Amino acid sequence: MHRYPVYENPYEKVSIDSETVVKLHRFAVGNPEVARYVPTLSPPSTKLEAYFKLFEVPYEVVPVTNTDDAPRGKVPYIGVGDVKLTDSDLIINYFKIKRTRFDPDANLSATQRALGHLVQRTLEDHLYWIIIYYEFYDQNGWEFLLRASVVDPTALPPPVTAAFDEIRADRSRRCYDQGIARYTLSELVEKACKDLQAVSEILGGHTYLLGTDQPTSFDAVVIGMTLAIFQAREMHPEISDFARNTPNLSRYMHHMLATYFPELELTFQPA
Repeated sequence: MHRYPVYENPYEKVSIDSETVVKLHRFAVGNPEVARYVPTLSPPSTKLEAYFKLFEVPYEVVPVTNTDDAPRGKVPYIGVGDVKLTDSDLIINYFKIKRTRFDPDANLSATQRALGHLVQRTLEDHLYWIIIYYEFYDQNGWEFLLRASVVDPTALPPPVTAAFDEIRADRSRRCYDQGIARYTLSELVEKACKDLQAVSEILGGHTYLLGTDQPTSFDAVVIGMTLAIFQAREMHPEISDFARNTPNLSRYMHHMLATYFPELELTFQPA
């Protein structure tokens, strides 16, 4: 069996202080109209950017068009000087350990941490695959993704179109191998709505996910994994409608986006 080399984050080569500006490498939205309300269609990238915004980590975005230079072949990753660190969760954990002031979870109880972990796994290991399904497997979602990326897909030269088709075929195979593409669309919508309803139940009437006075890293997870669901209805209308019409969740996301992503144009109102 062929074994692929695994990139190990060289944490020991990184030096970060409160003035360090981190370079956040992520996919961009090439369509200016879509970029008004969605920073990126990569949920893990949105999650990491949300963490930086919530906890005032200085950063600048470096748009990428492919993952050829990305550690582990995926985004997001950060650059600090010539050093690269990859994986949104590992990067966040690094910041939480490296400097106490970047650890928003320090005072969480064991129960709060467990609830946050369960929310994270629900969104990142289940809802994420439904998002990927809509981006690459579903025809309407794929067309939206193309328009968000390049404005006018019909103007692309054949080699670029072929490259996009190859990416779509690869991601579609992954969806089928993972199993999410073996469900009907109505079954997928039901599954996604159950995920969102579970987050809504944990949120309750709180301002922040776990009932804390200030946001935690788990709030960055919720923002990252659901921002496009709330903001980009055209990609997954049934799921967006459910999220927007879940009163406490829509109020929560409206508040978080208005507060921490003021540059975005909000496309929904709290239910």
